[in-house]
Amino acid sequence: MVHLAKGALAFTAALLMTTSAFAQARELKYYADYDPIPLAAMEALIADFEAANPDVDVVLQNFDHEGYKTAIRNFLTADSPDLANWYAGNRMAPFVEAGQFMDVSDVWEANGLSEALASAKASMTIDGKQWGVPYTYYQWGIYYNRDAYKAAGVEVPATWADFVANCEKFKAAGIDCLTTGSSALWPIAGIFD
Repeated sequence: MVHLAKGALAFTAALLMTTSAFAQARELKYYADYDPIPLAAMEALIADFEAANPDVDVVLQNFDHEGYKTAIRNFLTADSPDLANWYAGNRMAPFVEAGQFMDVSDVWEANGLSEALASAKASMTIDGKQWGVPYTYYQWGIYYNRDAYKAAGVEVPATWADFVANCEKFKAAGIDCLTTGSSALWPIAGIFD
């Protein structure tokens, strides 16, 4: 089972062509949870791949996001696909530890991904091995409240040391230095990835 996270759409084809388990397959099952625009892009990529590899039929089953989060726990044990989209970091760890994702370090090595996707490598790595290939990314940021900074009498930090010093000043002013909130659990968990 290969966990596919997403880097550039072209890497999906590279992954399919370089992983020996797929070279013998006539049907490749791929489970994902794409929104309409990324789904159209992936379907085009699959069509291009199938045109270049007529002996392989890629069968993409696309789930809605919330349904997928529940379904993956079942299908990985009962009807495991060849490829599946999932999240990196702490979200993939239970599947790696259960042996449900395959080590794809060889794909990283063969395609120079350690250099090309260096910023994403740590989130795909557990026990020194890579368990997926990034195919997309989005920003996780820390934002500041100008009013809170003004109330604490501090400037926006330029260094980590400045940030830590600011936190002490926030604490002295009775203001939380860092906080987060969400009605969904995944954004909170994402901070730790």
